[in-house]
Amino acid sequence: MPRSRPSCSSLPTSLSETPKGFAMRQVSRAVIWGSICLGSAGAMPMPSANAEDKFDGTWNGELVTKSGPCDAAYRGAVQVTNGIVQVPGVNALSGRVSPNGSVIVRGSLGENHGVASGRFSGNSGRGTWRAHVQNKDCSGVWNAQRQ
Repeated sequence: MPRSRPSCSSLPTSLSETPKGFAMRQVSRAVIWGSICLGSAGAMPMPSANAEDKFDGTWNGELVTKSGPCDAAYRGAVQVTNGIVQVPGVNALSGRVSPNGSVIVRGSLGENHGVASGRFSGNSGRGTWRAHVQNKDCSGVWNAQRQ
């Protein structure tokens, strides 16, 4: 039976929104999807005023696990505004798209953390991700299409 694939809009914004036994799985999904949805980009240059909207918009993304015990895939929407990557309902991440399309996103929640990097070009993007969740490591690839 196929596993359900969470969307970013279904992720909890706090642990109190989920039953206690379900909370850790939701945190794992939030860290993986939220921190990798297409997590600090301090070494990346700020986008210039001319390039701010080049990659802005809503992107539909999919993360596919290639190694580790994480779910097979995660899907959801990512918003890029003025070059800043945001995931609705997930505050524990930071990310930026540079004027040339390179992107890095990092996130963490307690002991769990993840990072994704890659490149946007035109109306698509792709790259790789890795995460450490519940003392286990996962990694894979991501792709995205602009809506």
